[in-house]
Amino acid sequence: MRQDLKRLFTNAGVALACVTGLASGTALAAEEHILILLDRTGSMISTSTGGRSRMEIAKRRIESFVSAVPPPGTTYRYAFWTFAGTSYTPVYDFSDSASPAQIIAAANGVYASGNTPLAGSICSAIDSLLDFMPTDLNLKRLYLVTDGEENTTPSIDQCYGPWSAGTWPNLTAGSWQWKVRNKACTGIANAPGPCEFPPPYPPGLTLIADIDYLFTDNIPLHGEEAPNELFGERSLTAAPAGAAAVAELAFFQGLAQETGGRYQSITQQTPPTQAQPLPGDANLNGCVDVTDRSLVLSKYNQRVPAGDPADFNRNLVIDTGDYQTVLNNYGQGCSNPVPTRQ
Repeated sequence: MRQDLKRLFTNAGVALACVTGLASGTALAAEEHILILLDRTGSMISTSTGGRSRMEIAKRRIESFVSAVPPPGTTYRYAFWTFAGTSYTPVYDFSDSASPAQIIAAANGVYASGNTPLAGSICSAIDSLLDFMPTDLNLKRLYLVTDGEENTTPSIDQCYGPWSAGTWPNLTAGSWQWKVRNKACTGIANAPGPCEFPPPYPPGLTLIADIDYLFTDNIPLHGEEAPNELFGERSLTAAPAGAAAVAELAFFQGLAQETGGRYQSITQQTPPTQAQPLPGDANLNGCVDVTDRSLVLSKYNQRVPAGDPADFNRNLVIDTGDYQTVLNNYGQGCSNPVPTRQ
């Protein structure tokens, strides 16, 4: 209780400092702290799209994610964790100052085994994000790559709970989904509150959750859209795997959207070039060439919705970082890339 009160007062103090800083013209910190949380449980060996395992897909997605060039004036700081069994493993913490190349190498060395302490791992990752440089105003992003199936979070964990009887947004109070949602939005598992503060509040007051959900389902889901009937109420008591996947899809998609993040479903039906996007591949055709450069330039300096394929650095604006990402990866996946003009 004392720790929760301290977190609540700290968050309020940071918010007040942020608004004061805006009024006085104080420059805001230009860092984005990103914690990549990779599910390495046994089910990640299951086959996904293109005949590859979920783990192989996850590794390629992480590689693409960290290959994006930051927005102008922004510095990325990475942490990389995995989870399995009953807990998580910090491979790199923020204090390690890991480079994108180190993150890619670490991800490629991960193998899958064990059960799924999903809720506890997410909430511990959020604590790590919030506790790193807590008095500075920096963007905080959790990037979760998982196939879900929570089953082994310890009962003493702050985010332990039963499955919600209702699907997003009607989460049962006390369920692990309800606690994870609260943790992502307020920093306190048992305290509901807003997930975003709109302008004139500055960015960085709340956490962004990007979620890739890899699952097996008979419902053909492509990209970020899902049929409306997926989000109806249903009990998950002794639910079959298909019903659990539907409920988790609604939860992960809802959490990402409410925090202003990006959500992606990946099933056997997802096109391989979309499931494993190359960095710089704005049209998701598996080849980075002049058409991707042109697509980025056609949207240059425009605001875009979360999930726009040309927004490689995920700041919701097509900028020089996105353009440079195309140039850095030009020719990848192409047998004969269209040449750029000299």
